[in-house]
Amino acid sequence: MREQELNLSADVLVIGGGPAGAWAAVTAARKGARVVLADKGYLGTSGATAPSGTGVWYVKPEAAVREEAKRSRYTLGGQLADAQWMNRVLDQTYDNMGMLAKWGYPFPEDGRGRQHRRGLQGPEYMRLMRRTVKRAGVKILDHSPALELLADEYGVGGAAGVRTRSGQAWFVRAAAVVMATGGCAFLSKALGCNVLTGDGYLMAAEAGAEFSGMEFSNAYGIAPAFASVTKTAYYQYASFYYEDGTLVEGAGSKQGRAVIARNLLEGRQVYARLDLAPEEIRPLLRVGQSNFFLPFDRCGIDPFHDLFPVTLRLEGTVRGTGGIHIVDASCATKVPGLYAAGDAATRELICGGFTGGGSHNAAWAMSSGSFAGDGAAEYARRLGPRTHQR
Repeated sequence: MREQELNLSADVLVIGGGPAGAWAAVTAARKGARVVLADKGYLGTSGATAPSGTGVWYVKPEAAVREEAKRSRYTLGGQLADAQWMNRVLDQTYDNMGMLAKWGYPFPEDGRGRQHRRGLQGPEYMRLMRRTVKRAGVKILDHSPALELLADEYGVGGAAGVRTRSGQAWFVRAAAVVMATGGCAFLSKALGCNVLTGDGYLMAAEAGAEFSGMEFSNAYGIAPAFASVTKTAYYQYASFYYEDGTLVEGAGSKQGRAVIARNLLEGRQVYARLDLAPEEIRPLLRVGQSNFFLPFDRCGIDPFHDLFPVTLRLEGTVRGTGGIHIVDASCATKVPGLYAAGDAATRELICGGFTGGGSHNAAWAMSSGSFAGDGAAEYARRLGPRTHQR
């Protein structure tokens, strides 16, 4: 029934409530745009970041340090990344981490009061982002998945969806839409990926958007066989063994996941132990990624001393590179009025053909979200009041 529908108008509609969507919404609102954010879950708790800890590609603006940070990923990615985009992301990430500090994010400090800004704890991070989005005046539609984009001959002009708790249909007519729906990894059983169904890709494709880098999205994360937490970075401290205690040759190299995969496909279980982690940093590892250790604690396993079975979980475009192709610095797509950010957008620009892991992905989410929110707000401003007459 028409009276049961929720009809809203806005300058900018953000679809997705992870970090990219939250940054897009805050940025657009601060530019003076009227913003609505719709998420299929609950902004602040749904998605891959909210239940996790993540590193951040945070590099101080020192020329030599920045060049080295870019060079390592540029080589790993087959020299396909773009230096200007890497610079932009490093600059924006540095600024955004500073904003998080001002907003009250509890960065750990050393004995001299200096903050360690190389990582974020998902629960605290996204709880803060929800508060910040609300303070910015954004209208939030939780539990409200978008089902299709609204479009006409001039481009995208909003979206329609359903509020899952009431069954109420919703329509938001907007000058611009930011697609920040995350990647596609819902079958992986990886932590937080249950809502990452690739729906944003489908809606963008139906509207005429193009994609890039999808061949680089068969990324797998290492996880304990009994858990859903994929924190591959910590396995740099691991040795890998067969059941009889012999080493799995090559499993700890840069091609280690391929070695592990071949053994698993052949029916040979691979075990790991974080026995390469220096004693003095082990407490710091727990602080940096506390959720990594929860499954071990629950099972009574000490991962630094005990062997545990590992597996690989497909994380697709959450850990991989591909996504919606963006055509300019504002994260605009080929479709007028449609912008893409975070895992929904291709990360080739900063990662080339190599996984963004956690740190680059986190930096890309907050920076591309900011770029897209700014671009969408400016697009809405240029259209002026005519947009709501479409």
